Amino acid sequence: MKNEEEKSKSMNPVISKCMKHLEIIGADEKTRQIVYMYMKRMEDELTKEKVRELDHQSS
Repeated sequence: MKNEEEKSKSMNPVISKCMKHLEIIGADEKTRQIVYMYMKRMEDELTKEKVRELDHQSS
């Protein structure tokens, strides 16, 4: 349980809120895993895009 709490503290606030809502509506574990996987992927892609923009601006 402690590991779960540490994970949610470091999680993006939007992803954390979404995961909480999935818990509230009673989504099963597999559904929560799938949603988390796609949201995390989107976050990673947005982060990469921001880094590329910053690199391009500094060039």
